[in-house]
Amino acid sequence: MDQEHNERPQQDDEPKPAYNPYQTQSGEVLRAFGLVSAIGIDLAICVIGGSVTGWWLDKQWGTTPWMLLLGIVVGLGAGVYGVVKLIQNFGPEAQKKKDKST
Repeated sequence: MDQEHNERPQQDDEPKPAYNPYQTQSGEVLRAFGLVSAIGIDLAICVIGGSVTGWWLDKQWGTTPWMLLLGIVVGLGAGVYGVVKLIQNFGPEAQKKKDKST
């Protein structure tokens, strides 16, 4: 059968796109972007929450600046713990487990 008139015939001499070893699939890029965003948001919320709580406790108890400093340290610790959990959920081992279960 003849090809339709609006279809372009395939030619072997057309240049093919160059292979790029750094090119990734779009799903991987979105997954990485989501992980980086979640890490930043997690750390920011934990540190800000700890700072505000420490500042409020300083106002209540008159212990300036000790509760603020403690709040920052506790918030940073909670943020690091959250980041570790995120990485465990997004890491290659978690991906392998998901692939095996499907």
